[in-house]
Amino acid sequence: MQYSDAVNFFMMLSFGLIAIYATMMVDFRAPENVWKRRCVVITAVLIILNSFLRMVFGGDGYQYIAIFLLTVPYTILILAASRHRGLHLLFNVCTCIWLGSTVDAVGVFLQVLMPELGWIRMATRFVGFAALYFVVRAFRPHYLNMLHTLDKGWGMLCIPPAFAILVLVFINNELLPLRPLPAAVAILGVSAICTSTYILIFRFLSNLLREKELESGRDLMNVQIQAMRKQLETTRDAEEAMKIQRHDMRHKLITLSSLIGKGENDAALELIGREQMMLEELSARRWCQNDILNAMFTYYFELAEKKKIKLETSLEISDNIPVDAVELSMVFANALENAVRACEEVPAGNRRIVCRCVERPCLMLQVENTCAKEVAFDGRGMPVAEKEGHGTGSRSIAAFCRKYGAFYQYRLENGWFRLRISL
Repeated sequence: MQYSDAVNFFMMLSFGLIAIYATMMVDFRAPENVWKRRCVVITAVLIILNSFLRMVFGGDGYQYIAIFLLTVPYTILILAASRHRGLHLLFNVCTCIWLGSTVDAVGVFLQVLMPELGWIRMATRFVGFAALYFVVRAFRPHYLNMLHTLDKGWGMLCIPPAFAILVLVFINNELLPLRPLPAAVAILGVSAICTSTYILIFRFLSNLLREKELESGRDLMNVQIQAMRKQLETTRDAEEAMKIQRHDMRHKLITLSSLIGKGENDAALELIGREQMMLEELSARRWCQNDILNAMFTYYFELAEKKKIKLETSLEISDNIPVDAVELSMVFANALENAVRACEEVPAGNRRIVCRCVERPCLMLQVENTCAKEVAFDGRGMPVAEKEGHGTGSRSIAAFCRKYGAFYQYRLENGWFRLRISL
């Protein structure tokens, strides 16, 4: 099917939109702004070059070489610009091309039904491509979650869109001119099948992500239970020691009275000071007024002390906090667990954790720790997990912030990693 120069231009412009949508799902490497500008410039050059080649070879001939002149170079471009490496980039490109092919399939079907409207396919294409912006924008956070959760299987995920694209190109160029209506129905059917496959893939990955979050929640809940048990044991030990102290208090008072009666004031003061120190050691330490959070702090702060990490704390947390105490304890647990893990890689003398929280004028918390490694951040400002199974804690913190409309910020500055949250 031969196209006019104007139609060729508009077709290539729509290909440019596909490139933009693929770029929207890229998790850019540092420096992000530099790589974004490079993508814009190189994509524009590719579109202009391919527009010229399309007019030279015609629409039919160009369809068979477009993959080598546009798709492959652009895939290499986003491979260079992306923070990650792997087949998920091919899945990104195939998905965006398939979305465009699906929109075009609807246009082909309408054109076959209404051949007198020669502009219907192009109009459908551009209305659909404009609507795809909102589809890709909605899909992007789910894709990034997939990117950080799924380490294998991207090759299998590429098969449905890649197969659908090849079939649609073949039908569109070989069968459509010969038998328009059956070919148009086939095009629409292939698009519908691939759409159904995507829905199944999305549901599967959503369930997988939910299971991982539930597993992480169960692990943190186990930590919470251990912390409560530890707190209970500490309280019981303190109570038992206090019973012994009360039992021995009569004898100590007699000794103190005797020392004062003999005029041995220095010895009496020494005995009083020793007993005061003993009572302070026996008292169970409280980090804040809230029992749930206090148990969690006790667990992680004792863990930090065992690993020779210097602590600096300022925790003004009452029982009347504006969020669920268990959920807030999970936020602190995730942050402190990551902080302890990071400090283990720092020389013993430089290990430090600072934990602060205030309720007024609003609930604000900050957890910071010394850090020996560089930390990469994704497009949402969240730290990128280096190993499989990590990163769930950051997603849990982000989910907490979304639920309560809180602002969160991760930063790495002068060897310190900081998490700040404010409601």
